[in-house]
Amino acid sequence: MGQITTWDEFPTVEYVRGVSRQAVSGEKVMLTRIVYRDGVVIPEHHHPAEQIMLVERGRLWAKVGDEEAEVGPGSLLVIPSDWVHAFRQLGDEEVVFYECFAPIRLEYLVGFKGPDPSLAMMQEALGREADG
Repeated sequence: MGQITTWDEFPTVEYVRGVSRQAVSGEKVMLTRIVYRDGVVIPEHHHPAEQIMLVERGRLWAKVGDEEAEVGPGSLLVIPSDWVHAFRQLGDEEVVFYECFAPIRLEYLVGFKGPDPSLAMMQEALGREADG
């Protein structure tokens, strides 16, 4: 991969049902391309990385801290480190958005051999939702 590239160079990983992710990383910052399909609900979670999100297509209900809103194309979300946030796809249209993370999230890199803490937290939260 060169320094000038396209998303075609990066594998797509489905990490929970209906959610696919591509990730590219430098030394200190990471950019992901996320696609939601089939009515995705991402329960409340948090992580140490700061996150900035830009919605390209589709509509989401978003919660960041105590703020909730319906967001769509052009919406920007700024999520400080360790802030609780959640998302829900609205409608049938595929949702596409981009996220920047700093520091990088090693577990998002294809080939990373360590545990994916975001996946474990997501599975635990989804289990609690199913029980509740």
